[in-house]
Amino acid sequence: MVDIGDKTKMSSKLLRPIIVPATYNDYPVIQNMARFYVYDLSRYCGFISEDWSMPANGLYECFDFRIYFEDENRWPFLIKVNSELAGFILVDKETKESSSNWNMGEFFVIAKFQNKGIAREAAWEVFNKYSGIWEVSVIPENHKGLNFWKRVIGTYTNGKFSCQVKVVDFDKYQPHRHIFTFDTKIFSEN
Repeated sequence: MVDIGDKTKMSSKLLRPIIVPATYNDYPVIQNMARFYVYDLSRYCGFISEDWSMPANGLYECFDFRIYFEDENRWPFLIKVNSELAGFILVDKETKESSSNWNMGEFFVIAKFQNKGIAREAAWEVFNKYSGIWEVSVIPENHKGLNFWKRVIGTYTNGKFSCQVKVVDFDKYQPHRHIFTFDTKIFSEN
């Protein structure tokens, strides 16, 4: 006889993400997942501009992530759980502040794996991989993302982070972003 409690513990252990560097062959995979990323974000950001409207063909589009596979200062990753695709992470050095080292360009976990600790663990793994001062930018309307990053960064840093609303130059429809800043060197050395 199997104890239900043991089964639950066992299944949660099986849901540990692994971060896999993406190759150019993974570019279409990430671009395809990006449709779901835009769909998820449209719940919160869908009224910012017509760019967030459902396209006439019924397929959401996302800007092209090809640059993450061609620019040596950008790093694409797949998130996998038990060999199944669970999302993607795009890291770059496109920071708002010159003192920052790393930027969370894009971060997405598919619905099936949301609210299971997978996104938190994947984010922490990337923070540990790239030591230095990080920026994570969130559109103000993305309340779910904002709450997620407050929790994840807050726990990772023991509350030692800043979050300020700043103006960005790459989005004319919503130029404001909540930008979290924190230094992973402090935490990776302990």
